Amino acid sequence: MMKNNSNNWVNFQTPKLNNFRVKRIFLGVLAAGFISCSNDDLQDPVPLNDSSSLLDEGTSVKVLMLKEKDFYTPPTSYAVTKNLVKDYGADKLFSTDDSQKLQNAINDISDKGGGKLFIPKGNYSVSDVKLKSNVHVIVNGEAVIRPSVRPNTNKNYAMFTFGKESAVVKNVSFRSASSTKFTVDLTKANNPNVAVFNFNNVENFSISDFRVKDNLTKFSSVTMGITEFNNKYYWPRNGVIKNATTLNSDYGYGLVQIQAAKNVLYKDLSGIGGVTLRLETGWTFMNDLQKGGVEDMFGENISCTNGNAAVMVSPHAMHNGKVYVNGITANSCGFAVRLEGGFVSKKYSTPGLTDGTFSNVTINNVKATFGTKDAQLKPKHYKYMPCNLRSSIDENPIVAGGDSYNGPSISAVVNTPNYAVTLNKNSVKGTGFTEGYVIVTDAQAKTDAECN
Repeated sequence: MMKNNSNNWVNFQTPKLNNFRVKRIFLGVLAAGFISCSNDDLQDPVPLNDSSSLLDEGTSVKVLMLKEKDFYTPPTSYAVTKNLVKDYGADKLFSTDDSQKLQNAINDISDKGGGKLFIPKGNYSVSDVKLKSNVHVIVNGEAVIRPSVRPNTNKNYAMFTFGKESAVVKNVSFRSASSTKFTVDLTKANNPNVAVFNFNNVENFSISDFRVKDNLTKFSSVTMGITEFNNKYYWPRNGVIKNATTLNSDYGYGLVQIQAAKNVLYKDLSGIGGVTLRLETGWTFMNDLQKGGVEDMFGENISCTNGNAAVMVSPHAMHNGKVYVNGITANSCGFAVRLEGGFVSKKYSTPGLTDGTFSNVTINNVKATFGTKDAQLKPKHYKYMPCNLRSSIDENPIVAGGDSYNGPSISAVVNTPNYAVTLNKNSVKGTGFTEGYVIVTDAQAKTDAECN
């Protein structure tokens, strides 16, 4: 759902589909009817019997005019304006841990009724900073922020958290002071189990204008999930993530992963490596609990270079709401879009779970350019690759001891869902791919043995 101008709600939610096993591309028409890591490699979905049907190839998907005001309401006034260096004593050196000074600044501004906190040009090291209601952080475009040194090099953590195991955090933002993106540098982190922004019990939020220099770390830069507070579970609602990029991400992660959220706009996002926008609800704890999932997700202008995919949709055992993404670009990635069916992993312990779904996924305007060697791949997807290209896959994993490899692009869209997908075939453009491999389904899958 999206907010309208009178702050009422326009409901885009549609009833959940019954749990039947189908696999279709709907071309322009809709048929009836905590920090969390990627679980992309938990288990392969059960292969579906092919029932592909191409309908109304000339019908265009309606392009929604997405407005940020329908997702996030900025403040009209600020009680105070502060500077992290002048007012709270940060010294702009990487060698100093500025976490407590930044936390003091955020607490002070929130206690005073809210306002702006400027972080000037300089170098900063922070971790485990908790955002508070009505605080708006504005970072100089030439500032560089790193994770502070961690005493425990294995424990998962985030640099900035929003409402983790706490009362709701409302009306917050984090952005650059100009059109220049500020930098978050993860390349020096002594503990690679780090996310930059972790969203939980937060409402009315916006983050923008940043680039993350990754180093194949173990989480997506932005993560969204559920959290417990006063014996109830909460997850992010009403927000905007825009104008951000990540560099050198691992196959299983990337820029954004959403395990649980409602009514969020993702706009102008790019990534080198990994998956830029990962709508994958696979967290074991959440699937066993059956709380969370995603509803009313809207994306616009999402791109991938030398990675796995620009957009991934994978429900695992969660029953999710609506997803709409328009404008997807991939250059030398495994795919532009991965549409994957739900499944119940062997790791889930709750009895009676069923294959997860989305009420509807709409994908429009996809452009993918074939690359010969720099896409990030896993062996489970090799079956969708033309037989003659498989010898081009690098024999050495991207990370020593890992299970992802560099190789040629596979297709613009891999389409294996068990839920309704609205996709206009005419809006999917593939350049350089083998004929018939712009959109692939299980009908085209071949094992290596079948190739010989």
